[in-house]
Amino acid sequence: MTLSACSTTPPPVQFPNQQTLMTPCPTTLPKLTDGTGKDVVLTMDAWAGQYHRCATRHNGLVDALEDRGITE
Repeated sequence: MTLSACSTTPPPVQFPNQQTLMTPCPTTLPKLTDGTGKDVVLTMDAWAGQYHRCATRHNGLVDALEDRGITE
């Protein structure tokens, strides 16, 4: 007796490649040049921008790992 059946295997789930999430954060910050109020404000604004870009990537990476079930 021969049995035959239809076997369907779902395709593996493909996750989008998020290369931007793998970009390391800068290791150096812009330096103050002359200590004037304008220089301090512009430098701190640059620091804040670097922090927020890095935090956005980091949080995106954490979210992507959680979505894939890769967490501790």
